[in-house]
Amino acid sequence: MAAVRARRVHSVKWQRYPLDVVPAWVADMDFPPPAQALESGIELLRNGDTGYPSSDLGSSYEAAYQMWCKESFGTQPHPLRTVADVVAALRIVVMAVTDPGAGVIVLTPSYPPFFSVVKDAQRELMEVPMSKVDQQYRIDLERLSTTAADPRAQAMILCNPQNPTGRIFTRSELAAIATIADREHLTVIADEIHQDLLSHGSTHIPFASLENESASRAIVLSSPSKSFNIAGLKVAHIELPSDRAQRARLKASPLLALSQATPIGLAVGAEAYETQRSWLDEVRHVIDDNFTVMEKSYANHELVSFTHREGTYLLWGELHRLPENQSAYEFLLDRGRLGVGAGEDYLPGAPQFFRLNLAAWPSTITAIIERINDALGTL
Repeated sequence: MAAVRARRVHSVKWQRYPLDVVPAWVADMDFPPPAQALESGIELLRNGDTGYPSSDLGSSYEAAYQMWCKESFGTQPHPLRTVADVVAALRIVVMAVTDPGAGVIVLTPSYPPFFSVVKDAQRELMEVPMSKVDQQYRIDLERLSTTAADPRAQAMILCNPQNPTGRIFTRSELAAIATIADREHLTVIADEIHQDLLSHGSTHIPFASLENESASRAIVLSSPSKSFNIAGLKVAHIELPSDRAQRARLKASPLLALSQATPIGLAVGAEAYETQRSWLDEVRHVIDDNFTVMEKSYANHELVSFTHREGTYLLWGELHRLPENQSAYEFLLDRGRLGVGAGEDYLPGAPQFFRLNLAAWPSTITAIIERINDALGTL
């Protein structure tokens, strides 16, 4: 861990807490990005080629992503508009395709910026809690259907693979969502940023690949930032819908001009998609091993449990006993010197939950387990 911390002198993950705290909170990896992909950005820096990006950089990025999706999922994405990051993309899309005061559905627990984007856009947040069954979260389709039937509802934000629970929704679940969206004419905004981070044997189905009218109107958001650990380089994209009216509505939004991908991000992202599949395979193998270690360490534990992860590198945990007046976040930081994601950020009113980032070296996973055990030993 000391070697990682020494390299990450400007990393919010490693600099937020004192040196005695093991950070396992924010969603970036401890693994260095693929060197060959980084070299594409370094070459731009060497040449001083750091002005506004030309269209050829965007075209190269789009072509690389198209091929990546064809090889990964057997799909052909629609044309892209590049932006700085997925949260910026989400803000643009919510404001472009919904009316002020409209309802936007979010499954919970959920990535915290979904809540803030909806509220900041002066839209109404319509939460649909998922149900926890056998250490997995399931969509309450009846409740979703009822919420979608509310005349205020105009859109649904769908995160798949899901942050923080690690679910990858099945084809039947996605089809059920699409059927509801068809009936209620909802716009599905699909955040698929974790699409490449799948556990061994899991399959991701892009929402836009479904044969539904709502899939043709869906707007998909993604980025190489999670897959290749390049969040700071600022590159992401909006996949334009195939529905002509929906595409025209989005393209007409002046907000698209407010967020631009960087030339370095575009160059590195394109190179990563073109050449770094084997790098990602190795990283996924390490992450899978990390989850296996965690599952074995806490199988049938009476004080803590974790959801079964299918995708992402995030682990959603629950403490079954808490000291009075302490959340799981506060307890693990205070008694274990472990920095985790606070559960109430993802699921308001649920202090017993917490999120862990397991995209780390095995030695860090060992340290995480030791810190959890140290804290639990005080109960």
